Amino acid sequence: METSNGKNRIWAAQDRDAIQRMDLNMAFFSASVERLVRNRIARVLLALTLIAVSAWAFFPHVAYRIAPTAFVNAELARVTAPMAGRLSTDLPRKGDIIEHTITVNLTETLSPDRRHFLDLEQQGTVAKNRADLAKRQLAEIATLDSALEIRTSSYQSGMIERIGQEIAEAEAEKTGCLAEVHQRRDVGSRMEQLVKSGYASQIRTAEAFATQEATVTRCEMANAKIARFKTERNSAQTGVFLRDGTSDVPYSQQQRDRLVLRRQELETEMLQQTSRQTQIAAEIAGERSRLDQTGHSDLLLHADHVVWSVAASPGATVTEGQTILDLADCAHRFVVVDLPEREFEQIKAGDIAAVRLIGSDDWQQGKVRQVRGSAARTDDRLLAAQIARPTSSSIAVEVELLQDQSDAERNSFCNIGRMAEVRFQRTGFGFADRLFNALAGITFRDGRQAGLNTATAK
Repeated sequence: METSNGKNRIWAAQDRDAIQRMDLNMAFFSASVERLVRNRIARVLLALTLIAVSAWAFFPHVAYRIAPTAFVNAELARVTAPMAGRLSTDLPRKGDIIEHTITVNLTETLSPDRRHFLDLEQQGTVAKNRADLAKRQLAEIATLDSALEIRTSSYQSGMIERIGQEIAEAEAEKTGCLAEVHQRRDVGSRMEQLVKSGYASQIRTAEAFATQEATVTRCEMANAKIARFKTERNSAQTGVFLRDGTSDVPYSQQQRDRLVLRRQELETEMLQQTSRQTQIAAEIAGERSRLDQTGHSDLLLHADHVVWSVAASPGATVTEGQTILDLADCAHRFVVVDLPEREFEQIKAGDIAAVRLIGSDDWQQGKVRQVRGSAARTDDRLLAAQIARPTSSSIAVEVELLQDQSDAERNSFCNIGRMAEVRFQRTGFGFADRLFNALAGITFRDGRQAGLNTATAK
């Protein structure tokens, strides 16, 4: 019991000592603070610091027209199905960055209309068969014509030889007839002498002269027959035959003449079918190309675009005009800010502005693209972010971002929809702005602020 009381007394004494030391420290600190507060230099430094901080916070509102509620925006390019069909499985996905201009297959038709193509193929087959048939018929006609030519030549040579033999017979008959004429003349002269001497009657002399005249006539007929045979032979040598009816040529030659006409008809037919076949082949090639083009559609994806939204799944069936993709143009991003309407005359298209994304310390260059008043019609463009209609006392200023986006921006949908702060340089504050930045020691990455200030001063 006594030991416990002793320990309690010791602990109480230690607590009193700690309290006394704490009181001494507080008294020393209070004295130090009081001396610092009462010090003139400290009060002057504190006042200068407060003034500098106030100037630092207030100066941007003096040198710039500040719009703190802007956001990054971009125009959308909407891709719709040009025809009904099935979407390709190679379509880009949402968020994909198009780094290079490429062409991808978009849709394929489910059941292309191939009726005209099949009809052309059938016409081409028919034309080819007809041309082949005409070619075979021409070959058969050429074979038959060769046989008929041989027959005609044989007939002509035989006819010429026959006429030649008949001419020889007629000449032999003429020779005998002439000999008989000489004999009859000799007999007639003797009969005249016998009549004069009285040994023969006048009647016998007349009979002798009649027989002589008949023989002479028969010789003249032999001459005429020889001339006729020679005429027939000359005509036969030229291919014209003057006997055997009224035809001037034999049956074989007549058939050859018919084959000539038929050959001309078949050659005309083959030429027409060949030309038709060539024409149909060209039409088939054009129809095949058309089917290839209409059987599927290709999509040209331009560089520096991001797939903003996908309205249809790859491989799904779509109808004509159905929305498939929305592509955001990362190369032409812009911000839209609202400013008081009294600033309308101060901001012109082409002016340079400074843009900083919220959460970043980097400032980017921007160029005023257009300025719309509050009474202007609502922007009907297809945009990635919604633009609010200007109020009755404000104007909408569209500022295009001039610098290329970084890889981080590309991986975050090009920062579309991100809030931004936009500053417009006031007239006459270019030098003050540069002086303020120099005194404040503000530097920006890659020296972009210096170039920005130089541009805004101009």
